[in-house]
Amino acid sequence: MFLKGSIVLAIVVMILGACSNNDSSDKKESSKEGSKVVATVNGEEISRADFETEMENTKATYAQQGMNIDEMDKEQQKEFEQVVLNQLINTKLVLQTAEEGKVSVEQKDIDGEIKNIKSQFEDEAKFKEALKEGKITEDELKEQVKTQLTVTKFLESKIGEIDVTEEELKAVYNQYKEAAELQKQEPEKFETMKPQLEQQAIAQKQGEKVNEVIEELRSSNEKNIKITL
Repeated sequence: MFLKGSIVLAIVVMILGACSNNDSSDKKESSKEGSKVVATVNGEEISRADFETEMENTKATYAQQGMNIDEMDKEQQKEFEQVVLNQLINTKLVLQTAEEGKVSVEQKDIDGEIKNIKSQFEDEAKFKEALKEGKITEDELKEQVKTQLTVTKFLESKIGEIDVTEEELKAVYNQYKEAAELQKQEPEKFETMKPQLEQQAIAQKQGEKVNEVIEELRSSNEKNIKITL
């Protein structure tokens, strides 16, 4: 809830949660009620405690967007649980692969991000209050930052530089223009919108490439993913 950064960082969580192999490619195993493990990825466990924490964090994020997960029907809530579990599994896969490739982040980068986070608050007391409300310690926040930065660095190394053409920008602009006209609003001119259009087009391409990377990881590791939720 604290992080803000590059376009890639902004889409990482969304992509990690969305990508999955929900068919027979994931090995699902029955488990006893109240099992302390919801999945294992290449032998590494994902605990029920971590899953429930991620559930609460994601619910809070959705709530900020006006969506109350608790008001969903049982099928929708089950789908939501799967999204959260996929997020944890995919993050675990990325971190494992990053470690194998010796991808890491420097302490100064973690400290810099923490400094950026603190700058969003009026003072240290307000920051501490936010941590308390979020039921997280500063050390745990640093671990979250480290994870996010490692995931982002790995994915950026995989997708490389993204370029967009004038034609692609115009295609995005036409979508915007149609939406504005449907709402009976006067669309901004293309040149005025160009910087935003470029950012949006780049984000779309990054999302597609990140999706490909995650799906490839899921496919190559499917035999070593066991779900016990």
